[in-house]
Amino acid sequence: MANQGAKKRLEENRKRLQVLRIAMAIGMAFHVVVRLVLRQGYDSWWHILGFGSTFFLELFSYSAISKFAEPEFNEKGDIVFGGSDLSMGGMCAYWHDLLYISIFVQVTTCLSTYFWFTLLVIPGFFLYLLYKNILQPYWAQSRSQPVLDEATRKRLERSQQRAERRRMKWR
Repeated sequence: MANQGAKKRLEENRKRLQVLRIAMAIGMAFHVVVRLVLRQGYDSWWHILGFGSTFFLELFSYSAISKFAEPEFNEKGDIVFGGSDLSMGGMCAYWHDLLYISIFVQVTTCLSTYFWFTLLVIPGFFLYLLYKNILQPYWAQSRSQPVLDEATRKRLERSQQRAERRRMKWR
């Protein structure tokens, strides 16, 4: 009965990875069939290069997701860790988004070549996260210096002096 949660998560991750593989295969097959059969080939080498780049994005993001889901086993072969939960947020969610965007672009570029511009969402979102999480807090911190009243300033000085005395005492 031990590690039932790990076994359950392992099975959930296997099902999730299977669904992602099917979605990737359907997107690629749809793109190839529509482009080669219905449109009688590609218009230019740029389309082939774009298909290759979205294919690479799909493989790269899928491999990153599968690394999250990788289980760990002990020397007896029993499951120790069933892999990370693929429905959690953070980097795993970003990899899912990248995979979904690349599948969307592969399917929709069969309809119009303007859908290639959808890939610009990826660096745009990266720049947004860079600004929101790194640049804006840094700039806000450097601009505003906290103004301390006299009582707060003295209290902080005393606590710093006490901390310094404690450090000197233990040396």
